Formats: sequence, C-alpha cells, structure tokens
Amino acid sequence: MMCRYHSDREAYVKCYKMDFGYCDECLDSCEGCADPSNYCQYRTQCVIWELCRKSKKKASPGR
Repeated sequence: MMCRYHSDREAYVKCYKMDFGYCDECLDSCEGCADPSNYCQYRTQCVIWELCRKSKKKASPGR
C-alpha cells in the first residue's frame, strides 16, 4: 500500500476505517486521521489517532 499524500512512498501505517496508508512523514506531521470527529470502531486500536492526539495535547496552550 502506498501513502495517501505521497504516492511514491510505501505506507507505514494504515487507517482501517478509510483504507488509507500513511508514510513516516505524514505521521510525524500528524496528517493522519482523515475523519477525526466522527465515530470510528477502530479508534481504540489506532496508531494514527494516538500519535496525533498526543502531539495535539503538547501543542495546546495551558495544558
């Protein structure tokens, strides 16, 4: 599977809900979760969600 945003790169992680793949660069910049506000049955197991959630907490002021 290839990266959703970089078609020349191999995907490192797959979104099971949307069936997209993401490379390391996309995960580092948190361009992963394609639908973060809607229900996802895979969310509790999702590497993409966890990585982006942690980086957003660090970036938010006052926390």
